[in-house]
Amino acid sequence: MKKLKGYVAPIIIFALLLSTFALLPSAGRGDYTLKHFRSYEEMKEFMEAHSRMPIFRVYYDVENAGMAEGASMKSSADFSRTNVQVEGVDEPDIVKTDGEFIYFLSDNVVYIIHAYPPENTSVLSKIKLDGDAENIFVRDNKLIVFCSLYRKAGNYSYTPTTLIKIYDIGNKSHPIQWKEMEMDGNYFDARMIDEHIYVIAVEDAYYILPVYINGTLNPPQLRVDNNTEKFPPSSIYYVDMPYGMDGATNVVSINLENGAIDKKSFITGNTASLYVSKNNIFLACEKYGSPIIYENPQYYGESTIIYRISLENGSIYHRATGEVPGRVLNQFSMDEYSGFLRVATTTGSTWAGNSYSGIYVLSMDMNIVGKVEKIAPGERIYAARFMGEKAYLVTFRETDPFFTINLSNPYVPEVAGELKIPGYSDYLHPYDENHIIGIGKETVEAGENKNFAWYQGLKIALFNVSEFKNPIEMDKVVIGDRGTDSNSLHDHHAFLFSKEKELLAIPVSLYLIDNETKEMYNDTASIYGDFVFQGLYVYRINLKDGIVFKGRITHLENFTNCWDYSHFIKRALYIGDTLYTLSDAMIKINDMKNLKERGEISLL
Repeated sequence: MKKLKGYVAPIIIFALLLSTFALLPSAGRGDYTLKHFRSYEEMKEFMEAHSRMPIFRVYYDVENAGMAEGASMKSSADFSRTNVQVEGVDEPDIVKTDGEFIYFLSDNVVYIIHAYPPENTSVLSKIKLDGDAENIFVRDNKLIVFCSLYRKAGNYSYTPTTLIKIYDIGNKSHPIQWKEMEMDGNYFDARMIDEHIYVIAVEDAYYILPVYINGTLNPPQLRVDNNTEKFPPSSIYYVDMPYGMDGATNVVSINLENGAIDKKSFITGNTASLYVSKNNIFLACEKYGSPIIYENPQYYGESTIIYRISLENGSIYHRATGEVPGRVLNQFSMDEYSGFLRVATTTGSTWAGNSYSGIYVLSMDMNIVGKVEKIAPGERIYAARFMGEKAYLVTFRETDPFFTINLSNPYVPEVAGELKIPGYSDYLHPYDENHIIGIGKETVEAGENKNFAWYQGLKIALFNVSEFKNPIEMDKVVIGDRGTDSNSLHDHHAFLFSKEKELLAIPVSLYLIDNETKEMYNDTASIYGDFVFQGLYVYRINLKDGIVFKGRITHLENFTNCWDYSHFIKRALYIGDTLYTLSDAMIKINDMKNLKERGEISLL
């Protein structure tokens, strides 16, 4: 929606919110009985009655849209895998390796590189892609690429689609397209379990109902090579509740061995996050104006609707739907363990002062069977990690409370311990069962009665949780000043760690405050530093020495231009004793022990 001048936009938005909330119930959990449509007409009537969108027609100007129209492990060396949440459930990323070849997606091109041994590196082939290429999978001799497109849907309109291209890469120098699929909806995420890939796309209501008054229905479609089929009504599911509906979440499974496909669609609210175990997909959808009753009457509730979709040898089945208070942060806010789903949420607003966090334990029927609430009032969750019968939360507003949660009794979860330290973590990663690595920002309290803190440089912390009720921060390093950042804070795939190799490496954009500025101001907590470096920071990490800086690698020739993103290192991986860093401009090869450069491959 385009921005409007003056007071018009706030008035319209407020009116729309009031009209939406007026349709919602004030109490009761609601009826989550699973249903599917018997006809497209029934689907149309349901969506018109439940849509939260205002009544208007959506057009896309072709000239201004800026969118494209849709249309083997031979090496014996060990190598790094994609950093995933659940073992056995692969996640897509922009780079993959099998220990001999590197597959790298950069600027809508997939490069297949012979990478090991390092003295014989070369680019074997390049695959140029349409649309916006998002990420890739590699399994055996199959390369899977996911792209976002806009397909022409009328004289003036375009509809978003997800393009899936699968290549046979038995001959790395000459990849051959094996299959092409295009499903309706914006690409959201994907997972790969054994030979099956599961692709999730989110389709807004106004693409399904392009005209809200007497509108026609465009049910989700899937094109396989040159054959296009609509999702049948019997495979489109909904829960008959009077809450706002944002569109459809479309799920497609593909067997990489025989090409078999299954497809299902779910009429949902806004799909905010996704968690996938080996047996289930859990869709977390935001819901505002919740019927759940809150103790604070000044805050109109929000909750999360959770759909459990079971995965059985490539087949997709909706099993249950439930609801928890609050909102999830990301995929790490959810975890399946021993027949239960655990969910960490934040309810309320930190700025309004009515926020708190909680953990809810749900049965596989998606009924809440245990909970612990009112964790860290006035703060919100910045990071969560579940590890078996334990969970770890980081909340923040002024200091970083690091919480340990006991989940050994799923019916009575409880806060076991708490550690308050400066700073916060955006991402938590297990070092081992008794130690956790946290990556986030250092902070400085803003001063008396200001009730917030200034974030500073990048912070890496090592927590000892062997005494579960008394966690301690056993070591930490702070990189740079205010402004220093790393994409590993927001994308765990950029986090490279090996306990066996004592390796921790992350891309860093370094900002420093110069001495003149420090002398000019007594308090520089709120001042940003100047860009001075971008590259990979490499550490040795172990329990004896803690976190020890080894060195850094960069692809930039000079640091005067902080906008030279083509040379910004995005990922790092290792094969044997060789470290590879990847940017859009090049792949640099370094010895992992001493970081001496061993070569590079230009991609420009």
